[in-house]
Amino acid sequence: MMKHLRMKTAALAFALVMTVGAMSQPVLAASGSISDLMNRAATVTAAVQEESATAQPLPTEPSSAEPAFTQGMIIGGTINVRSGPSTNCDRITQVMTGKLVTVLGTDNGWYQIQFGDTTGYVLGDYLKEYDPGAASAIGTQIVEMAMQYMGVRYRSGGSSPNGFDCSGFTMYLYGQLGYSLPHTATGQYKNCGTYVAKEDLQPGDLVFFSDSSHAIGHVGIYIGGGEIIHARSSTGCVTTNSLSMSYYVNRYVGAKRIA
Repeated sequence: MMKHLRMKTAALAFALVMTVGAMSQPVLAASGSISDLMNRAATVTAAVQEESATAQPLPTEPSSAEPAFTQGMIIGGTINVRSGPSTNCDRITQVMTGKLVTVLGTDNGWYQIQFGDTTGYVLGDYLKEYDPGAASAIGTQIVEMAMQYMGVRYRSGGSSPNGFDCSGFTMYLYGQLGYSLPHTATGQYKNCGTYVAKEDLQPGDLVFFSDSSHAIGHVGIYIGGGEIIHARSSTGCVTTNSLSMSYYVNRYVGAKRIA
């Protein structure tokens, strides 16, 4: 009877060695009590648990593929930025036409983008590659079109060749090239394009001014040579003026580049 018990104990110990393998010291015992074997098994189990706890996790693959370009510009109006590549994902914020972003990756027709401290996803239909050379060409087009409307009457709320107000004029011109701008100077300044220093102005950039009742009450288009074209209520028409005039020097707020 005792001999048979010892044979079963040895077989159990051998099975434990085969299971643990190289992860622990052999626990084979040709003889000894069941309690000795169980103690050794507990030691082996603890070693296995420690090995598992300290194992390094396998690296995960990034969710986004490498993008074809790294600098992009929002198009198509007011666009939702989402937490993931799906319309079912939460909306983080919104951006407007002309917003410049860094492109981090692509995922099933969506672009992962970053601007400031915000990272999210936009549908590929609303993002295009940003090319500074092409952008300056668009600015030149805007100026050329704007000059064609010299003398068109000023009309409050107007946004057509029948009459413009200041933001209606800029909205109309950029709209001809597919850019959607809001019909307020404040909205264009806060929500469109990217900020530009005064010394870096290029033709086509929007320039903004305060007035007696608004922090941002007027917008015009820089045409180069220190000049702007705008729909000006005091003259009653679309006209040009110099940025060096004291009125515009004292009320200058900033500039935005739309394209």
